[in-house]
Amino acid sequence: MTSPSVADAAVGLGARIGRYFSIVSMVPSLFLVVWSTALVASDAWQSEPNLSRMVPRLADIGFASITWLLLATIIVALFLHPLQLAMTRFLEGYWGSSPMAVKLLSMRITHYRKQRRSLHTQERELSNILKRRLKIFLAEQYFLDLLDEEPNIVHPENLSKEDRKEAELGMFGSDRAHELSGLKAALESIRQEKSRYPEIDRMMPTRLGNALRQAEDSVGRQYGLSAIRTAPYLALISPELDRSYLNDTRQQLDTSVRLCVVALLATIETVACLFTDGFWLLLALGPYLLAYLAYRGAIAAADTYMAVVRTVLDLNRFKLYESLHVRLPTSTLQERKANGALMDLLGGSDEVNVRYKHPSTGTPPTPPGSP
Repeated sequence: MTSPSVADAAVGLGARIGRYFSIVSMVPSLFLVVWSTALVASDAWQSEPNLSRMVPRLADIGFASITWLLLATIIVALFLHPLQLAMTRFLEGYWGSSPMAVKLLSMRITHYRKQRRSLHTQERELSNILKRRLKIFLAEQYFLDLLDEEPNIVHPENLSKEDRKEAELGMFGSDRAHELSGLKAALESIRQEKSRYPEIDRMMPTRLGNALRQAEDSVGRQYGLSAIRTAPYLALISPELDRSYLNDTRQQLDTSVRLCVVALLATIETVACLFTDGFWLLLALGPYLLAYLAYRGAIAAADTYMAVVRTVLDLNRFKLYESLHVRLPTSTLQERKANGALMDLLGGSDEVNVRYKHPSTGTPPTPPGSP
C-alpha cells in the first residue's frame, strides 16, 4: 500500500505544479537521476564499474523502485526549477566579479572580440575577391561583345556605379560564374555568423550570451524601444495566441539550458566516480557530449525566441502605447523621438516628461496584433 501512495503523491505533485514545470524540469532531472542510478548500480563510486552487477540490478527494478526514482526526479526538479534564471545567466557569461572570474571573463571576451575581428577581415577579403572576379568576367564579356560587333557596347569603366553593380550581378547569374558559387556561399555564411555578435563594447564571454545580447540590443531599436524594458509589458497585453507562441519558444530555450546544466553536473559526477579508473573515465564524454549538443540547441532556441519577441513587439507596440496612455505616433520619426523619453521613464528616470493622452469614454482600444 505504501508504494502506490508515494506514486500517487508524486504524480499528483507534478500535475499541480503544471505542464511548464513537467516539461522543462522533469526531463533533464530524470536524465540526472537515471545516470546517477546507473553509476550507483555499477558500484562506480567505490571501484571500477561492474556491468555484470549493474545490468541485473537495473533489470530487477520494480514498481516501488520506479516510484522512488520518480519521486527523486521531482525533488531534483523542485530544487532546480527556481534556479532557471541563474542557470541561463551562467551560460550567458554572468560569472561574478571575483579576481578569477574577472580573469576568465577577460580571456573569453578577448577570444570573441578577436573572432569577430577575424570574421570582418575574412568578409572583406572574400568580398574583394568576388568583386575582382566579377570585374574580370565583365571585361571579358565586353571584348566578346566587341568581337561580335554588338551595338551600343559601353566599356565597363565608363558605366556608372549603379550600372556596373547591376552588370556584375548579371554576370554572377550567368553560367560563367558557377565557380564563384562556393565563394558567395562562404561570404553569406560569414555574414550570418557575424550577425550573432553584438557591438564590440557589449561583447559577452559565451556564444549564448553574445546571441542574446545582440538580439536584446537590436530588437525594437528601429522604433526607439528597448526589448528588455518592454518585454514584461508586452507579455501582459499581447493576445493569447502571441503569448502562447512566445511561451513555447521560451520553453524550448529553458529546456535546452536546463538539460545543458544537468548534463554538466552528470559529467562532473562521472569524473568524480571514475577519476582513478583508467579508460572508464571516457564514459564522462557521454554526458559532456549531451551538454555540448544542448548548449548549441540553446543558442538556436535563443535565436528563435528573440525572433518571436521581435515579432510580438512589432505587432503590439501600439497596444503598448495605448495601455501606457501615451500619444500614438503618426510617423516612425515621431515614434523614435517619443520613445526615447518613454524608455527613460520605464527605466525609472524622474527627469523626463511624457505627455499622456487618455482615451475618450467609449473609444475602443486598438486590437492586439494591429501593426
